[in-house]
Amino acid sequence: MATIRETILKVKPGKQKIIPLSEVDVTGYRQQAHVISKELRDKGIVVPGGKPAYTISKNKYTGSMYIINNMQK
Repeated sequence: MATIRETILKVKPGKQKIIPLSEVDVTGYRQQAHVISKELRDKGIVVPGGKPAYTISKNKYTGSMYIINNMQK
């Protein structure tokens, strides 16, 4: 089972990834997305429109997690 941080970082810029909740440990997924976005901001990487680097949502009805990388190539 992959960590949520590893899974988030695998998503390519401008792409979306849908993952079954059974494949990833979802504990602290919002916090990890925030930490990654802050780290990128500190390095000087800016996402257009002031969005966070990653948008993550969890759908318990479909049992899936949606990860969107808002950065551009």
